[in-house]
Amino acid sequence: MRKNALLFLLVLLLFGCKNDGNSDQEAELKAVIPEVRYGIVIDSFLVEENTVSNGENLSIILSRYGASGALVHAIVAASKDVFDARSIRVGQKYTVISDEDEQPLRYWIYEKDVVTYFIFDLSDSLPKVTRYDRPVETHIKTLGGVINSSLFKTVIDAGATQELAVKLAGVFDWTVDFFSIQKGDYFRVVYEEKTVEGKPYGMGKILAAEFMNRNKQHYAIRYDRDGKVDQFYNENGESMRKRYLKAPLEYSRISSKFSSSRLHPVLKTRRAHLGVDYAAPTGTPIRAIGHGTVVEAGYRGGNGNFVKIKHSPQHTTGYLHMSKIGSGIRKGVRVSQGQVIGYVGSTGLATGPHLCFRFWENGVQVNPLRIQTPPAEPMPDKEKPAYFLHRDSMLVALNKVVLPDS
Repeated sequence: MRKNALLFLLVLLLFGCKNDGNSDQEAELKAVIPEVRYGIVIDSFLVEENTVSNGENLSIILSRYGASGALVHAIVAASKDVFDARSIRVGQKYTVISDEDEQPLRYWIYEKDVVTYFIFDLSDSLPKVTRYDRPVETHIKTLGGVINSSLFKTVIDAGATQELAVKLAGVFDWTVDFFSIQKGDYFRVVYEEKTVEGKPYGMGKILAAEFMNRNKQHYAIRYDRDGKVDQFYNENGESMRKRYLKAPLEYSRISSKFSSSRLHPVLKTRRAHLGVDYAAPTGTPIRAIGHGTVVEAGYRGGNGNFVKIKHSPQHTTGYLHMSKIGSGIRKGVRVSQGQVIGYVGSTGLATGPHLCFRFWENGVQVNPLRIQTPPAEPMPDKEKPAYFLHRDSMLVALNKVVLPDS
């Protein structure tokens, strides 16, 4: 099918080469160059574009265009190794190419997504179904922004996507406290953007990033080694991944800090507040800040729904006032860093939805915001020279990113 279209174009071009410079003939030739879609010359056909409606399936759609039950059955049988008829989704685009005089339904094309489409060739007695994938191109992009309110808003206002904001925050999840971001903080990032036929398709990898937070500069350089991908290291070759996350929630705000004397919002008396409160909507996922074993999970008086995790002989964390504890989270269960262990709520002594997060060091409650932990996986010294060469090239690229006026 595609070969026929290309041969037809080739014949026209060869024919044009024999016109000996006759501009009228050339103009006439240009006028008859056929229109091709999906590799099919469609000039003599009727083309209709539509989208899958609610309640429609392959049989209903094809029957509307004259396909008999027997033909639909043959199409499903022909496509079983290529296309799952049950995968048709509401809102997806499809195209019908037909010939009113000879064959009402010649081709049916289903767009799975921006990249993949399927051509159902019904022009012969035996249907044929073929999958095609449009080429995805990758381009290196850069972005810089000065924060006035939030990282998310700054990234989106700069013309990038929410996906970039999420990935950028994820890179610095262990080193930047996003609850302490202030006006004037800034970021620079070098990343990959994917396109299909010139249109944005999604982003690829973050290659390098810089984040200035409260006058402290943080660098993250992507460097794959020993079969380990998506690894980020700072300018000294230290892993960005730390033993503990900076916070158990994403994109919330601190409503109350660690204090030796605080007016309790419910009891109305002054008492120590040996934790950090993160205000967030009910149902916001709560993450374990590090690997560990659950030593307590249940309802405990004023703490409400409560989970306590032992990470090492020295360190334990607690998560209070949950609306509910995560599925499978019970005493004795091992959890991973970043795993959802529960959801924000206001159970126990609480005036509104929030998480009270607590940290014990050698049995004593300490301020979670002041915890300093070493990198989880240091880079071997023998690999650092190659890394430093790569780092230098990435730092040059980051330094070329111009920050907008704040």
